[in-house]
Amino acid sequence: MSVHKSLIVSSVGLMLCAQALTGCGGGHKPYDTTKLFNIESSFGSDFKTQHQGPKDIDPKILGPQKMPPGVTFDPSDCADYAASSGRPPKGIRGKMSMLSINGNGNQFVAIAMQADSDIPFDTSAAEKCKHVSFQAGKLTGYLDEVDAPQIDKAKTSGSHSEIEVTGKDGQQQSRESYTFTAYLGDAMVQVTATPTPVRGQPAAMVDADRAREILVDAVSALRS
Repeated sequence: MSVHKSLIVSSVGLMLCAQALTGCGGGHKPYDTTKLFNIESSFGSDFKTQHQGPKDIDPKILGPQKMPPGVTFDPSDCADYAASSGRPPKGIRGKMSMLSINGNGNQFVAIAMQADSDIPFDTSAAEKCKHVSFQAGKLTGYLDEVDAPQIDKAKTSGSHSEIEVTGKDGQQQSRESYTFTAYLGDAMVQVTATPTPVRGQPAAMVDADRAREILVDAVSALRS
């Protein structure tokens, strides 16, 4: 896989995932991640939805992203944080469900995860790394903290990311995303919004507010 494609594919973990804070603990019965699918009914006929799960947590989304050779970060001491942002540590097990929603020029991907232990997060690094830029050859990008919805008894955070790639022909392509995450102790809900690519047409504006609404609705569904 080429450098720019590798970074685009890894954007869910690197740039497009939110900097979530450690969630509130407390005793509760395990969440049923398939309750995420209950929010499908809130979308009209102009949206197409697909869901997967429940299934074992995919180990590919755990631990730091594998970075392509030559990628550099600014601030440099935010490299580890950026590579791990929004990704539970290796070794965590449990169940997850996923819902994909397409419409109005946007794709929303929501994930609900129930892990076998609390998912830690370095809050000091999150505070320090509110803006991280990166570069790898003809690829540049950034990850910025943005406002996330407030959810009772949960810690939430959001990020806005954009990458730009200069092709061999000199033309530039960009990819934008918003990601919002809620940590619920040993559970996590995450929503990523990106424009749906349409050949020959400019990318639609990402509906960040709708992504925030999906996060709130998904957490409510999980708790119901």
